[in-house]
Amino acid sequence: MADIPIPVDHRQRGFSLAELLVSILVTSLVLLATLALVNFSSQVSRVQGHVTEMQQSLRIAQSDVVRTVRMAGRGPLPAGNLPNGFAVGLRNNVPAGETIGGPGTPEVLEGTDVLTVRGVFDTPIYRIQPAAAGAFQLDGAGGGTLTIRSQEPANLPQNLQPLRDAIASGRPEALLLVSPENASLYAVVELAPGASNTGNPDQVTVGFRITGGTHSAAYGAFSPAGPGVFPPNLTSVAFVGILEEYRFYVRDERGVAPDGGPDLVPKLSRARVYPGTDFPWADNLQSWQTDIADNILDVQVALGLDTPLDGCTVQEDEVNCSIAESADGQNDDWLYNSARDAAAGWAGFPLHYVRLTTLARTDRRDLKYRAPLLVRLEDHDFSGSAFNDPKERMFRRRVLQTVIDMRNL
Repeated sequence: MADIPIPVDHRQRGFSLAELLVSILVTSLVLLATLALVNFSSQVSRVQGHVTEMQQSLRIAQSDVVRTVRMAGRGPLPAGNLPNGFAVGLRNNVPAGETIGGPGTPEVLEGTDVLTVRGVFDTPIYRIQPAAAGAFQLDGAGGGTLTIRSQEPANLPQNLQPLRDAIASGRPEALLLVSPENASLYAVVELAPGASNTGNPDQVTVGFRITGGTHSAAYGAFSPAGPGVFPPNLTSVAFVGILEEYRFYVRDERGVAPDGGPDLVPKLSRARVYPGTDFPWADNLQSWQTDIADNILDVQVALGLDTPLDGCTVQEDEVNCSIAESADGQNDDWLYNSARDAAAGWAGFPLHYVRLTTLARTDRRDLKYRAPLLVRLEDHDFSGSAFNDPKERMFRRRVLQTVIDMRNL
């Protein structure tokens, strides 16, 4: 019997070699494209994460400094003669090797600004009833006493705990004493814990030194009468506050680069000192460096004063005069926004604004990225700066600027 052919289902024949090779090739291309897309997405996500962290550092840096600067002079303490005034002081474009407070203290990053702010920030401004018996007394021996009650005047509550803490810890704090007649009549003296009394739960007797104290000479430099002299017209006191001083600066910190060499890891820091001195607050070395934000490359400060340099006069609208600026950046109301600016000649003009410019960078380099060359921030010229080296331009960078209204000045 002849064999009967069995029908063949072409769908079950499988792939030919050529078809198999084509399918493998197509699959490989799809996988490669998918991997490339995933890798690109991962790189974008990583870069965006670094940029987000950088922008967060910028916001934190600006927020902390702006909040304190806006309160400068609270107490009140006058601005003084700028740029090294009482409520606000500025060290402009510090040279290499300069420290925040003398030998052994943290080094400031070269070319950055150091902004000093003074005022009554974290503690209450205490009110005293000037007519009350024993409220204010001078002892005739370079000191005196104040009596501050927990409810005074008009039964308003006052938190005396900061004063009690300062006395108990023996801190020679600076005390700002203000007359009830005029805010321009004031003195800055030194708290004398040994001459103070906190035994009464309803009041604190605060002893103070005009002369002969640990820092009384430095504190007296903020008084209109000068060190060692108590204003003769200050015969009664209505307001008392603990005067504070903060210095904002970029700390020159060195770490280890991915290649094993030294690398710059700058930080925006805040130092707290006894006002007008180079002694850390509470004699704590940690007061020299409270880090605020990482990877801050530069902080530049310009002071907006009301002067006739831009064609305005001090009798004209102070806002328009203070923000006016000429094309060459020279004849304007901003001090330290141009390399032509010099500190001389600005004393006596009222301060209205502080312009804060902060430069930050990402935490890591992007090997395929080149940042634009840095040219100038305010009066800081970056010509020849190491930040324009090819290796440093691999970091992404951002600038944030804020104009701060000096509400207490």
